[in-house]
Amino acid sequence: MHKLSHETFIAVVALHLLWTAAAWSLQTTVAGRPVIIEGTLSVREVIAENGSTKHERTLEQLLLHTNISLADWLRFDATTLGANGGPTLKADRSGVYAWDAVFQEQSPSVDFQEAYFDLLLPSVDLRIGKQKVAWGKLDRTQPNDLINPANYSDPFLLDEDALKLGVPALQASYYLPEAPAIPAESRLTAVWVPRYLPYRFPLADCTVQGNTSHCDAERWFPPAAIPVTNVLVPAGLVTLPDGSPNPAFNVPLNYQVNNSALPAWRMSNSEIGLRYSALVRDIDLALYYFHGFDVQPAFNLTATVFGQPDPSPSNPLHVTNLSAGTTLSPKFHQIDSWGADFAYAFGPFTVRGEGAFISGRPFPRDLRGLVTDPRQIAAEVLAALGALAQGAGQAPVALPPGYAVHSAMEWGLGADYVYSGYLLLLQVNQTDVLHNDVDLLIKNVDTRLLANLRKSFLSDRLQAQLVAVQGIESGYTLLRPTLLYALMEHVNAQVGYLFIAGRSNSLIGQYRRNGEGFVRLEYSL
Repeated sequence: MHKLSHETFIAVVALHLLWTAAAWSLQTTVAGRPVIIEGTLSVREVIAENGSTKHERTLEQLLLHTNISLADWLRFDATTLGANGGPTLKADRSGVYAWDAVFQEQSPSVDFQEAYFDLLLPSVDLRIGKQKVAWGKLDRTQPNDLINPANYSDPFLLDEDALKLGVPALQASYYLPEAPAIPAESRLTAVWVPRYLPYRFPLADCTVQGNTSHCDAERWFPPAAIPVTNVLVPAGLVTLPDGSPNPAFNVPLNYQVNNSALPAWRMSNSEIGLRYSALVRDIDLALYYFHGFDVQPAFNLTATVFGQPDPSPSNPLHVTNLSAGTTLSPKFHQIDSWGADFAYAFGPFTVRGEGAFISGRPFPRDLRGLVTDPRQIAAEVLAALGALAQGAGQAPVALPPGYAVHSAMEWGLGADYVYSGYLLLLQVNQTDVLHNDVDLLIKNVDTRLLANLRKSFLSDRLQAQLVAVQGIESGYTLLRPTLLYALMEHVNAQVGYLFIAGRSNSLIGQYRRNGEGFVRLEYSL
């Protein structure tokens, strides 16, 4: 597919803008039924703190939301996002995002985020089509929000809804009748996803050039998923066939990402989520069950060694031109989750709590450590050297798993307080990984503290916000202060800064070199 030019994309955005504005002003109707079309045009510029990190292009986005009332009981809703630029520097094509690929980038791109029908029937609401589901009551991290996978190409500057990827689903909500034995506002919701759609990740690769390897990764590709570019095999690691210890030698590594086939389209691979909610003594309660593929990413790293035989007595390895290739591939694991949440408001306070027991969740490891210590793959190295010396040309090297599967408890407790225009939210989240004895990117007990402070000024034209996250055991800090100013009706400007610090072998701390300032201009049609 040919890549659209920057000028072509701007022209397309302009045409969409004019069409949307005209539709809004004309109060469009279809067969006498109202049609509501809303649009948001935005431009974002990022200024990287560290000039040696991968930079971003200007991000231009057009978000269109269409709502058509086809009947009093039938409604159609669709959301489409057009985008150009941003962190997608390795995008080699333009067009529509594929539904079945984890590793992909398109720019300019079109993403049909949602398109569904709402059927409003007596006691029952049905939603059919591609949709996003918001479950859970905590801020930013909800243990029970497991229906929609996420887009990790731009993980820290987008809001929660923008990070979610829509899935094809049938959602049905049944409102229980009022009765003395039934709590008020009781509702039972079921979501069935017949076809699993995966999360989305940016791109990266490393190529061998002579005796070294050069890596090219997009800005938000996780550093912990890229192995070292050269492996030093120490002297004496293995005993060679002639009985002598091996000399020290260096192996340059190339690296690539590869999309795995999705789980087969059959009933056993469909997903189901159940939610019961009610109001009990003014407490908003909900119970959850989910069976399906985990929204948390998991990857495996495989390796192949290349070389030619060398019969020279001066080369005890009897192999020359050694190099290796590693491939990162996504893995999809089914989980079962049982959870609950609550929210209770009293005066200016609101207290929220949420928890889930998750069975069979994959937790990522630092993939850099899988190849930096050859001692854990000594037998595989010896076997590969023997195969190359016999003229095989290439030989696989089995690496330790890139993740560990365990059951876990995910829970959180938060409270927000409103006073004189200030909104302060404090929250603690914790993950307890059960029966784990390997190093992960999170600790077996991993606690995060979240603070969110927001205040409006100048008759609500200026809004200041500070979001802070602190990983206690994992040792990382994230700060995101922003200022949002209404320049005029429908036009907002936002400036902010993203600060990340901490241990490089943690989920957030691995991005510590990616601090950045940003400016965003938004026009709501």
